Amino acid sequence: RIGKLLTISVNTPELYEYSQRAKTPEFIQEFRKRAKIEPKNAELKRFHGLDRAKGYGLRSIRIQAKLTALAVNLKRIAKLVSASKGLSSFILRFLFCRLQINLPDGLWVAARAV
Repeated sequence: RIGKLLTISVNTPELYEYSQRAKTPEFIQEFRKRAKIEPKNAELKRFHGLDRAKGYGLRSIRIQAKLTALAVNLKRIAKLVSASKGLSSFILRFLFCRLQINLPDGLWVAARAV
């Protein structure tokens, strides 16, 4: 015989409230944002060592997280730049403008020539 077992615990009202909140448009919109970020967090954890702390203390962990994010972002930038030559000039200009990096004229010309 196949049956369902329904257990009622102390947390049942909270779980019911959460399930009702999950049906609201605000929750769905928040979840869409989270769904875009989760694969990036998984990459940081699986392939770049963010699943295990390399040092002691919150300061060390913050530094590790920031350096890991920097490494992954540089990897993505390199992938975009190497994707196509015509796009690389546009990407570099966008990055320099976005990061508000003031470069000497010679370096800007060298970056545009890439």
